[in-house]
Amino acid sequence: MEQWAVGKVGTRAAVLAVVAGLSVTAAPIKAQTPQRPIGDIQVFATLPYPGHPGGLAVDGRTVYVDTSNADFDRPFDASDEIWAYNLHTGEPTPGAPNPIQVVRAASVQTMGLLGMALDAQGRLYAADMNGRVVRVDPRTGAQGVYATIPTSTDTSLTDMPGFVAFGGDGSLYVGDWAAPVIWRVPPGGGQAQPWLGDPRLAGTWGANVAGIAVDPSGEELYIAAGTQEGQIVIYRLPLAHPDAAHLEEFHRYTDFVVSPCPADPDLALLTCAGTPAFGAGGIAFGASGMLYVSLFAKNQLSILDSDGTEALRFPSPEQNAEREIPVANAFGLAFDGRGSLLVANTGDPTFGKGPGGTDPPGGLSTSNTWVVFDVFVNDTAGPLVRPVIP
Repeated sequence: MEQWAVGKVGTRAAVLAVVAGLSVTAAPIKAQTPQRPIGDIQVFATLPYPGHPGGLAVDGRTVYVDTSNADFDRPFDASDEIWAYNLHTGEPTPGAPNPIQVVRAASVQTMGLLGMALDAQGRLYAADMNGRVVRVDPRTGAQGVYATIPTSTDTSLTDMPGFVAFGGDGSLYVGDWAAPVIWRVPPGGGQAQPWLGDPRLAGTWGANVAGIAVDPSGEELYIAAGTQEGQIVIYRLPLAHPDAAHLEEFHRYTDFVVSPCPADPDLALLTCAGTPAFGAGGIAFGASGMLYVSLFAKNQLSILDSDGTEALRFPSPEQNAEREIPVANAFGLAFDGRGSLLVANTGDPTFGKGPGGTDPPGGLSTSNTWVVFDVFVNDTAGPLVRPVIP
């Protein structure tokens, strides 16, 4: 069990925290006693090359995982991938194309795919961090551009679509890692329009607007923004009033966490050393009403109660350093329907393909850190909007 309690322990979370040898217990979310302790982290699946899992989306007993290139080590790959895994077995699902190769818009691209959302027909809408949103039918592999960002240059330099969420009217909201902007794509797709721009959402390139999620009422958008140094903040905003006057702070992370880095002077050391400069990752609501937050820059997961107080944070830097596979740049979140939160772990960089898709000397290498974690939280997903889209 690897946990670190921060702040008050939420009365609605089944929290079993160990802090300096002190056990703290709170009432469970559900009547049954969890068989696993809250915060227990296991490996659900390990991705092959290109690795770097980014976004997650669950449909029935399948979880879709896309590849993010978030360590900047796949610029010459011709495509990014969307994998389908069976939630019962943790193995790739047979039958349909798996993985689906999502062809890139340019021959050299900084980043890959990230946040995903599903429509009523089961199609995936994946943010391509190079300025667009792609729609993919996982049954056939058919794909096309659903939306473009008007500042796009087919790179991540002028805009970086990150996480996406559908509103009840079919609008798709898109956070921008490269600017303090949230974009709105009209139902049916097309060019995105700025929905909210506010300096309070600003951080640095790659750390402006991170995770976004529509709350269980369907009336408010929750937003993770900013850098660890400037303080990561969770905001909320009524969908009916997208203006600065209605942007409300929900929780602010005031601490600064630095994870121990490996001593070996390799690519993993460079990534680890740069991680604290970024901000949050994905966010997701549980059926309990709790908000789950990936703290990308802190290599931790945070659970916020409905009043904005932090119920639990884990693992501690010391606990994480002792893990065989540490939490390393956690991105997307999704619930498996059986009490666990699935967490995409970006993991360590490796040498990718060179110009023209050539393999590096010695061939392509993989990393056992490219995993999707199964984190037991004794919760299931809150309501997710899956609209009918033309």
